[in-house]
Amino acid sequence: MNLRTATIKRIKRFGKKGSYLVEAAITLPIMLIAVICMSSIILMYACIENSNFIIANEMRKGACEAIIADTSIGTPFRIKKEIEKEHSLVKSVHITDYGYRVTRWDIDELMAVSMLLKMKQTNPIGLMSEAEHEISLVTRAYVGRFRGYDAMGADEFGSLGDAVYIFPKRGEKYHSAGCRHLTAASTSGVLTQDMKRKYKSCPLCKSGKAAGGSRVYYFPAAGEDYHLGGCPSLQRNYIEIERQVAMDRGYGACSTCGG
Repeated sequence: MNLRTATIKRIKRFGKKGSYLVEAAITLPIMLIAVICMSSIILMYACIENSNFIIANEMRKGACEAIIADTSIGTPFRIKKEIEKEHSLVKSVHITDYGYRVTRWDIDELMAVSMLLKMKQTNPIGLMSEAEHEISLVTRAYVGRFRGYDAMGADEFGSLGDAVYIFPKRGEKYHSAGCRHLTAASTSGVLTQDMKRKYKSCPLCKSGKAAGGSRVYYFPAAGEDYHLGGCPSLQRNYIEIERQVAMDRGYGACSTCGG
């Protein structure tokens, strides 16, 4: 082996090692930046999850206390204080919406809160270090409901002589056993102007706000409204009740079965 050949081999070996060093010099900082960014994101997600738990826990307390005291001011204050105490990442908590024992979506005695969390995580490069996240939660105050009717006794619960069936969530009529309204099946379709003329919008799920072409559900055999997916009316949950009680509560006889 002459001197020229040995020199060329040494240059080639050095060239390979040099390329490895160059690749490492380029990729290692990128990997470090990615790890730092991911650590910031993970810490923020942990903060959001724990804040969700704090809000749910304080709202539960407020719902329990509502039967004996007005917690409309105390509940959001406790939520804000607890989140700021638990998380140094949270720089500010803004309450964007709060309702205390309000009626929404045709459900009364609701407690609703929406909060905007602004978080900041310090890291050497300052990337992915700030974020905002809005959390919303709704529950119902544990206060029961006053209906203004006489309570049914044990004997009345045990035996319903003249029984009919009603849909307590969405119904105005009482039905007899075997009525097709009790066994009707829903089907889906696309919301068109023709469907809007044939069916009314459901007040429970606010299907009237749906855009044309949206997927909606209706009862072709016995139904007056069109519904969005998840509407309680689609479950067709009905209960058995005394005919006179149903009449006292404002239910009329079904025009199909006569009640």
